[in-house]
Amino acid sequence: MSVNYTLQKKRNPQKKSDPGKWYAVFKSDEPIKGKTMTRMATEGGTMEDYELQAAGHVIAKWVYNQTIQGNRAHIDGLGTFRITFGSEGVENVKDFHTGLIRNIKLSFIPDPDLRADILRDVKFVNAGIVDGDTYYGSLENYYKVTGQTGSTGGTTEPGGEDQEEDPLA
Repeated sequence: MSVNYTLQKKRNPQKKSDPGKWYAVFKSDEPIKGKTMTRMATEGGTMEDYELQAAGHVIAKWVYNQTIQGNRAHIDGLGTFRITFGSEGVENVKDFHTGLIRNIKLSFIPDPDLRADILRDVKFVNAGIVDGDTYYGSLENYYKVTGQTGSTGGTTEPGGEDQEEDPLA
């Protein structure tokens, strides 16, 4: 399992005269949707793709109903959904009203085993450089265009796969 990232230069807003530093930024593709996802997930199993799609709709409806009632919606092996929010404070309890509630979110807490498995197996792959409005597909291209030099040799990550060395990180 690999996670793509791009390198982007960011400046510290408090130190605008500093040149900035390179940071890894998550890069994702469009999510796999609908029938493609259900076909992939059910491939080689006994469940049909339409059954998984129907189960997904039932689970989504159940999560909706549970969370709007103020309950946590726990799904074994996946995790727990819950509503979180903040509010403005008042000095006198009589002054509180629901209009002071803000920043309402639907939070998801993954199942501990699922989380541990993902974090154990994830590998990071450099998917390019973003410098201003320009995207470079690789460190090599970035070096070539900008006239910089750098090592693009491979390093071995845990799990044995060669990864492109990232001299800017």
